[in-house]
Amino acid sequence: MRVTTMNDTNWIVQATDQLRAHATTYQDQAFYLALQDLLIEQTKRLEQAQGELDGRAWG
Repeated sequence: MRVTTMNDTNWIVQATDQLRAHATTYQDQAFYLALQDLLIEQTKRLEQAQGELDGRAWG
């Protein structure tokens, strides 16, 4: 299983930045901002879980 890293997530964040910049309604802008927050948080959690798994495997 391949874990998504922050570097992998950067292109998605950039894409949602562009979509948000071109969004015409507040709701669309808020959606893209929330999507970015979700992607970043999920990436952090995946990295933390991978680190925990690695630690348990070596422990």
